[in-house]
Amino acid sequence: MKYAKVDLHLHLDGSIHLPWAYQTALKRGIIDESMSFEQYYQLMYKVDYPTREERMKRFDFPCAAMQEKEDLEESVYLLAQYLNDLGMMYAEVRFAPQQHQLAGLSQKEVILAVVSGIQRAEKDFPDLTLRLINCLMHKGKDADANMKENMETVEATKETLGKYVVALDLAGYENTGDFMKYAPLFEKAREYGIPYTIHAGEMGDGSHILDALKMGAYRIGHGIHCVDNPEWLKALVDTQIPLEICVTSNVGLERDYASHPVRKMLEAGCKITLNSDNMMFSRTNVHTEHAQCKALGISDDVLRQCTLNAIEAAFCDEETKKELMKKLNF
Repeated sequence: MKYAKVDLHLHLDGSIHLPWAYQTALKRGIIDESMSFEQYYQLMYKVDYPTREERMKRFDFPCAAMQEKEDLEESVYLLAQYLNDLGMMYAEVRFAPQQHQLAGLSQKEVILAVVSGIQRAEKDFPDLTLRLINCLMHKGKDADANMKENMETVEATKETLGKYVVALDLAGYENTGDFMKYAPLFEKAREYGIPYTIHAGEMGDGSHILDALKMGAYRIGHGIHCVDNPEWLKALVDTQIPLEICVTSNVGLERDYASHPVRKMLEAGCKITLNSDNMMFSRTNVHTEHAQCKALGISDDVLRQCTLNAIEAAFCDEETKKELMKKLNF
C-alpha cells in the first residue's frame, strides 16, 4: 500500500533486529554462550505469561542488549535500515532512556547515543525521516515509585529537544495507581515547551483517556477502551485528539482482528492514525496494519486519511510535514 508510509507509534525495544540482539547478548555476556539463536528466539516470543504485568517484562530482554552507547546507536540504525527497506518515509521512534542505564550512562547520554544512530541513518537512508520520543515509565505501585527517574527524563528531554528529539510519552503497564499522579511531569513538560503523547485506555480502565485529556495530551496512544463508555468515546470525537491505533498489538494472541474496535471508532468520528507499536514482538509493520484494516472492510479512502492524520499529528516541524505531503502525492 503506497500510502502506508508513516508510523507515529513505534517502540525501539519492541522492534529490535533479533539476530543483532542475539549476537549482542552473547558478546556482552547477557546470555550464556551455549544458548542457541533458536532458544533466544523462543525466549523473546514466549506467550504463556500468567499476567499482563509479567508479559510486559519481556521488554527487559531487548533492553539488556541496548546499554552501551555503540549498541544504542546500532539498534536504531538497524531499525532505520529495515524501515527504509519497507519504503517508509517517516517514523517517530520511542524508547525509555531510564531503561538503558545499566552500564552507567546518564539519561542524556543514552538519548544522544540514539540520536547519533538516527543521524547516521539519515545519511545512508535519505528518503527516510526519523524522530525520537522519550518515554516516561509506569513502574512500581504508582507514579510516586518512579517520579525521580521520570522527572530526569523530562529534564534530559528539555536539554536535547530539537530537530531529532521531538516529544515525550508515558508508557509501560498502565494500571499502576492513580493515573493523575503523573500530572506534575506533564506540567513541567508544558513549562519547557515539550509536546507529549500518553498511552491511555489501552490496558484496563478507559477513564484514563479522560485523565490524559485533563493532562493536556497532544495525542493518545491506543485509547481503544473508549468504546466501553459513551462519554469516553464522545470525548475523543469532540476533541479530535489524534489516536495512535496499533491493531495487531491489541488483538491478542489469537489475532482476532475483527474484535478490535478500530471500525467502531472510525464510524464514530475519531481521528485515527495506524501504527505498528512493536514490529518485532507483534511481527508486524505499518503495511501489515493497513492491509489488515482493509481486510476488515475499511476503505482505501479512509486508510489514506489515516496517513494524512498521521502527518498532521506528527511532532516534526511544519517544513518536514510539507515535504512528507509532497512525497505522498495524493
